[in-house]
Amino acid sequence: MTSTQSTTWPEGVIARYLTVGGAAVDVTEDEPGVCTVANCGGCPKYRCIDWTRSTGAHFDGSYREYQDRESAEQQAREWAQSHAEKCRAMPKPDPR
Repeated sequence: MTSTQSTTWPEGVIARYLTVGGAAVDVTEDEPGVCTVANCGGCPKYRCIDWTRSTGAHFDGSYREYQDRESAEQQAREWAQSHAEKCRAMPKPDPR
């Protein structure tokens, strides 16, 4: 049996899940100190979970719920795993 899983992850990837079709769903810190991101490499779906602490209303009057870093990473991992279990996307072809 062959594996589509790479032994070397791209720089910055802190978790990786494979879709049913073999594409990677990577979890990274998009902007260190700001958010954790889960991004599917086969389809356009992703999640960005903020982890900067904030209090009060934003300039537009809305309130946003912020996470701490560990909670944001856990939520990104949970979304990535759930997405990978359902997504049938295959990896995008290598442009070489």
